[in-house]
Amino acid sequence: MTVTISPPKVSKMLRLYFLGFHEVKIAKKVGVHQSSVSHYATKFKERAEEVGLLVAAKEFNVFDEVNSLRSLAVELEKSKLIPDDAKEGVKIIKVFNGLGIKPSAHTMLVKVCKEVKDPAFIEAALKLVKIEAESHISYEEAVKKLEEMTHQLPIMDMLIKAKKSKLDSINSDIAEKKEELVNLKEDITQTEKEAENLNQKLLQHFSNKKKEAEVTESEIEMVAKLKSDLNKKGLDIPTLVELAKGV
Repeated sequence: MTVTISPPKVSKMLRLYFLGFHEVKIAKKVGVHQSSVSHYATKFKERAEEVGLLVAAKEFNVFDEVNSLRSLAVELEKSKLIPDDAKEGVKIIKVFNGLGIKPSAHTMLVKVCKEVKDPAFIEAALKLVKIEAESHISYEEAVKKLEEMTHQLPIMDMLIKAKKSKLDSINSDIAEKKEELVNLKEDITQTEKEAENLNQKLLQHFSNKKKEAEVTESEIEMVAKLKSDLNKKGLDIPTLVELAKGV
């Protein structure tokens, strides 16, 4: 006869049951007989057939566990997998974890396993061995250096962009200075033309003034000669002017 067990214990048994624990372990953990575990597992299944899985889960207070299993089943269906495929996948993951391979590297490891069949894989492996022998560094050291270089690439990229930006700024300044130089040369050429024109005007003005100066000197010489002649005759220019007026 099955012993009546409190609802909390029944819920605990079923939670462990849905987590995949063996009935013997469940019985030890909850402190009941194995037959009780089997009985309530069967009772839950029968109730689920009567009212539906989720309703039965709520009645037995294991809704979260059942809903989680249902979500897993949905994901398997979306991935076109059956439970046996999932079991095999779990086995593979456990092997990977046992080898110390992180989950993030699982996909890469699968890719490597596929590429082992490729003849180029062997050639690449031979090249790696040759590099190790010639450079006297191990594969681990080479990978470490590659990772360091890969880590530095973004920094180097930023530095290159900064240098390029500075170079573009310098080139822009150079182009601006070249334009200023061209404008300055044009200004100098224009100034030279204006200076030449001014020089021609000055030369012409000087020539005109020189001619005027030559006429004045001639007149001065004539007046001086006239004054000298008048002095010889005891006359001067004012007296000559007066005499001229009297005439």
